[in-house]
Amino acid sequence: MTGAAPPTVSGVVELIAAGQAELLDGRGLNSSYRVAWGGRALSVKVHCAERSSAAEFRRIGRVDSALRGTPWYPPVLDLGFHGAERPGLVVVRPYAPGTPADDARRHISGVVDVLAGLAARAEGVRAEDALVGDYASPWLSGGRSERPERSERSLVDPLLTGEWRGLGRAMDAHLPELRRGAARLTSADGLLVHHGDLHGRNLISDGPGRLTVIDWDEAGFSRRPADAGKALWLSCRQGRGDFALDREAVGLFLGRLHSRLGLPYSGARDLARLGALWFLPRHGHVTLLERRDASLGAWYLGWLLCFWTRFRGNLDLVARTAAELEAGAS
Repeated sequence: MTGAAPPTVSGVVELIAAGQAELLDGRGLNSSYRVAWGGRALSVKVHCAERSSAAEFRRIGRVDSALRGTPWYPPVLDLGFHGAERPGLVVVRPYAPGTPADDARRHISGVVDVLAGLAARAEGVRAEDALVGDYASPWLSGGRSERPERSERSLVDPLLTGEWRGLGRAMDAHLPELRRGAARLTSADGLLVHHGDLHGRNLISDGPGRLTVIDWDEAGFSRRPADAGKALWLSCRQGRGDFALDREAVGLFLGRLHSRLGLPYSGARDLARLGALWFLPRHGHVTLLERRDASLGAWYLGWLLCFWTRFRGNLDLVARTAAELEAGAS
């Protein structure tokens, strides 16, 4: 490859097919690679065919237009579909050098700064309905068949047998209040740029004050603070794989969110409820994981079960911490 030639989807896919790319670790549905191109390192995300669509193409492109020039955002270098029968979306970006945080609590201030930047960059942006949505959308609209409130058949029921019955009970116990909390935080006016998986592990540090946000494959637009809700759970826990929240980290997160984005402390419990919707099992996601690797479905369900065993105590911790912050501020 020559240094003058810009990277292309077809070119990087050829290198991947030839075994000249490094497969990066991940348990998601998409595949990530590091590719050398003309003396520079590239990050290549190959989306699974089942999740690739024209709407996803437009969504990533529109987010790229909104965020270009932001110091923590790696811009799209090329974007397109590859494959004959079931083409998958391929996204090429600069590779972000550095290391993710082993302890996401160290990056709480950085995460909230990015949330503020995403909100600022969304001002004046318009997006058609097909580009607006987040992990909460299926639970607030047509996706209720995943776990209906009434007697209709639930898509996810066949997965929640045996050791996973606790997940079904958690969904039945908490889903109504999660939906109500998410609805209260939903606004018909204005949009937020939505990263989709914003937490410390996706902030790559390459020196003091230098951060790059990676993993933009779920990017789009949202009418509620979905990134903040999910980041509350993923950035404030005491360790990876464990969902016991750290009270000091929760206080720092809510305090920064209040000062940078004006989120009232009274909305903290609903913010946690909104974020918790991401930890509900969806039939399509689990089956696609198992198709990629037979062990991933069981790993994912066990991971979710760990979250729900601690949910009520963690939710109370968030509410108490927010009340203390509000009392101190007043």
